[in-house]
Amino acid sequence: MAAGKTEGACGSAGGRRGKKLDFMIIGAQKCGTTALAHFLDQHPEIGMARPKEAHAFDHEGHAGAWTDALLDEYYGGFFAHLENENVLGEATPVYLYLRSLPPQLQAWNPELKLIVILRDPVQRAWSHYRMAVANRLENLPFWLALLVEPLRLWLGASPLAAHSALRENSYRARGLYARQLHRYLSCFRREQLLVISSDELERDHDRALSRVFQFLGVSAHQAIEPERLNVGNGEAPPQWVAALLRLSYWYDLWRLASLVDFPVRSWMVGR
Repeated sequence: MAAGKTEGACGSAGGRRGKKLDFMIIGAQKCGTTALAHFLDQHPEIGMARPKEAHAFDHEGHAGAWTDALLDEYYGGFFAHLENENVLGEATPVYLYLRSLPPQLQAWNPELKLIVILRDPVQRAWSHYRMAVANRLENLPFWLALLVEPLRLWLGASPLAAHSALRENSYRARGLYARQLHRYLSCFRREQLLVISSDELERDHDRALSRVFQFLGVSAHQAIEPERLNVGNGEAPPQWVAALLRLSYWYDLWRLASLVDFPVRSWMVGR
């Protein structure tokens, strides 16, 4: 699958001021975006932002009010390390989730290519929750955090503020992949959006990266060694909570099946 770009300048990359970004990894959080960005950064034709998450379009102070000049200045520091790379990208996983982002990105650059990597939404939600607990941003048990999540998101005063409920406690909401992809497909052409699964990247590393390289228009015959980054501790969520959460995703996953070219049935049944 694929998505698109708009009018506007992207940062100063190694002195190339005004060079637009060619692509973004827009999500999903806790699905392998760090690993994918790391692998792409090793391709000699690709220049990734450092750090990988620029957070330009969800910046609390400027979201929705960027000018091309401000974006150029903001992005400059993220690409100052580049030399001859000519395909530029960043990876900010929250972009997939934010409903205001698709029209903003489309208005900024209608030809932007968008990459999404997905995993079992129940596993994603649990990983997100465990990260929040580790960062002392969550003190409720998993079942209760899921139960109060809609209220937290509704009551959140400043959604884009650091450590807001939208950023830190959106465990179930971020796994509604079909809903989020449809928002992007309403603004971008389908061929501008590539969706892969974290399972494919892990189990068929070379083929997955070859697909991404072809999508980006760079050499697909670049060998990149597989690595495992940000690996969890293997702890599983309570079975009854996982079962109910999986049931709540069933309709969205049924819709997702028509949007991606990999099977999602195992995510629907938990196998």
